[in-house]
Amino acid sequence: PACCCFSYRVPTLRELYSQDKRLLRAILLIVVLLNAPVGQYILYPFMLFSTWIHELFHGLAAISVGGSITWLNIYPDGSGLAYTAIPAGVFQRAWVASAGYQSTAIVGGISLMFRRTNMGARIGTCGIGILMLFTCILFVRNAFGLAVLVLMGLSLIVAGRYLPPFWIGELYALIAATTCLNAITSVRVLFFVTESNIGGVTSTSDAMTMQNVTKIPYYVWSSLWMVLALWMTAMGIFINFETQQKQQSNDAVIEGLQDDRHPLTMTEMT
Repeated sequence: PACCCFSYRVPTLRELYSQDKRLLRAILLIVVLLNAPVGQYILYPFMLFSTWIHELFHGLAAISVGGSITWLNIYPDGSGLAYTAIPAGVFQRAWVASAGYQSTAIVGGISLMFRRTNMGARIGTCGIGILMLFTCILFVRNAFGLAVLVLMGLSLIVAGRYLPPFWIGELYALIAATTCLNAITSVRVLFFVTESNIGGVTSTSDAMTMQNVTKIPYYVWSSLWMVLALWMTAMGIFINFETQQKQQSNDAVIEGLQDDRHPLTMTEMT
């Protein structure tokens, strides 16, 4: 039976190419799409997914300090808004305000760690779809958010259940990689925008809210969230979970890469 093991060895670039072609294909696809005329439309659902993660964790943070989620909406421009009720207090406000960007980075990094396991990809994809539908029932209240998230949730469940191992792995790696990318690029906006109108509601950015609560400048919080996003992406690339059988296969590949002889000449016929 396959069991899971934890791999923390930092691979060389040659080893990374040999072991992580799934991730490299995802990165290559993202680069191509970012520079293609239709690329933004293909990446659009992944942007909405990151927005959903961001807003969901604002709501979960509110619940964790004794508050509640009134509603959670996603809008066509890729923005989102979670309207929460929380007890009065500096810690409570700071905890909820900081949860969005931190959680997107953490979710992206942890998701990357399971990219090498077909079972992890399948469970992760189905789990995301089920959670998405669950939030639609409980929290999402605008028509666009409901339509898109229900469609995405059902699609992820079907994909996780029926796609062949190769394709579910590719999809999962792309979801994880784009979440990490969006965690990084979304923080960049905080350095230049301190207030915006989302769904007809004018509100300050999360970084500016943190400044108002803690008196620490918004650009400090933006910088910290950027560092966290970069760090979690690096951790997701270099730390991974995989089945024992897969790990043994990778070890064999590494030994072959480190040996000067051709792998096919390593056994001698007698």
